[in-house]
Amino acid sequence: MRDFDRKQLVLNQLKWTAIYLAVAFIIMLFLPFPADLALALVAFLVIGWYRRYLFIRKLGIKNPTSTVTGFEFKKIKELYKSNISNSIDYGQSKVKYYCMNCGYEHREIACPKCGSKMKRVGL
Repeated sequence: MRDFDRKQLVLNQLKWTAIYLAVAFIIMLFLPFPADLALALVAFLVIGWYRRYLFIRKLGIKNPTSTVTGFEFKKIKELYKSNISNSIDYGQSKVKYYCMNCGYEHREIACPKCGSKMKRVGL
């Protein structure tokens, strides 16, 4: 992950954490104990629903509540499938191992050609 993505992810998480804490503080400030706990739980659920709604909209789903189930799981599945296929090439890693003695590419512990157990990693 690039540094910009990490920075943006951390800032986004800090923003939502600050929103949760601000809502909790405001509710605790103005209401007595049993009411503030119930209202804080409701507020956290509503904020969580809103965050998921924004995420679904960011995926490109026009109206997430229009389907029977409420979500278009095909688009979400495609998102995760594309991330997995980008990082793993159909179950095989992109790392290649080469024997340091003869240079033969293999994935065994010992080289099938010369029997050496020394290998180097190449991309």
